[in-house]
Amino acid sequence: MSAGAAGGQPPAWTLVEWEYDGDDAAGIARALADALEPALGWYADFTDGEERIVVFAGKVFRHRRGDDAGRAEAIAYGRSVGTPAHRLDRKE
Repeated sequence: MSAGAAGGQPPAWTLVEWEYDGDDAAGIARALADALEPALGWYADFTDGEERIVVFAGKVFRHRRGDDAGRAEAIAYGRSVGTPAHRLDRKE
C-alpha cells in the first residue's frame, strides 16, 4: 500500500459496477457509509430510479438526477473531506 492508504482500502480508485434486487437503497447506502474509511475521501455513488445516492464515510447524500443544488452539496462535501475534484465531476 502506498503512503496515505488506510484501513485496507487500495491506493487506486476503483470502479465496481453492481445491481441489486429489492428496494433497500437506504440500507445499502448506510452499509456503504459505515464501511468506507474517512481518511482518503473515497465515496460510492449509485442510482435508485431517478435518484442519485452519493455515499461518503458516515454521510449519505440523496438527490434527484438533474438537481444541481443537491449535486453541488455532495461535491462540496467531497472536496471538504479530501476527495480530488476531478473524481467528483461525474455526469448525472
